[in-house]
Amino acid sequence: MNHARSVRLAAVIVLGGAVALATSACGGPMQAGAAAVVQGQRTTDATVQDQVASIVSLVQKNGLTQGDITDAQRSALAKAQINLLVQQAVWQKVADDQGITVTAADDAKEHTSLVEQARASLASARFTGSDNEAVALADAESQQNSSGLAPSSVPVYTHIQALVTAVIDAEAAKLHVDPNDQNSLTALQGAITPMLSKAATEINVKISPRYGSFDPATRQIVAAQTTWIRPTAAQIAAAAAAQQQQAQ
Repeated sequence: MNHARSVRLAAVIVLGGAVALATSACGGPMQAGAAAVVQGQRTTDATVQDQVASIVSLVQKNGLTQGDITDAQRSALAKAQINLLVQQAVWQKVADDQGITVTAADDAKEHTSLVEQARASLASARFTGSDNEAVALADAESQQNSSGLAPSSVPVYTHIQALVTAVIDAEAAKLHVDPNDQNSLTALQGAITPMLSKAATEINVKISPRYGSFDPATRQIVAAQTTWIRPTAAQIAAAAAAQQQQAQ
């Protein structure tokens, strides 16, 4: 990871706390089978279950865990998939408010960078999975700042990173500071945090209480004590088969 990306990543970590505000947005009843509806886009329980299954399969196949995944770990992984959608909505709203456009080419450039870093960092030099699996596995191997990425969630994560980079670069230009200089972080955080807070109150988010709830006192998503998120053996086997097919 180069210096520029390190600085930007540090900014994301600090600024990311404001994203939790998004779960206080529009409530209301959930449709049957829905895990979340973010900006009108519905994510089903089945999709989240499949995402958790793909992570379980990936980490078990690559020896990152011994035995079964605990209820707490499954709950955290499920929440992570929904949280990515919320983060994307918040950062997209900030970009839209600032007139910033992130193109497919920007996403592709970010994805290439993430894949290169992931494959370089993987403990197993013989890893033959897909690019998205490489990014997800590298994330799982990370001892710090692991995002709980499913391979299918990597495009969302990639777009978030492209949005973050674009917003930070735009604000750095306005402030006449270098976004790659660690000393610029305070100024950038001071400028961007209010944007995130404003965007978080304006996006439309509904989250099933089975995945968690919003705590106004801490401005955090409080994970539900979930025991029902249990990918079946068939789901895990299907995920493993899909990963094997992509590796061939």
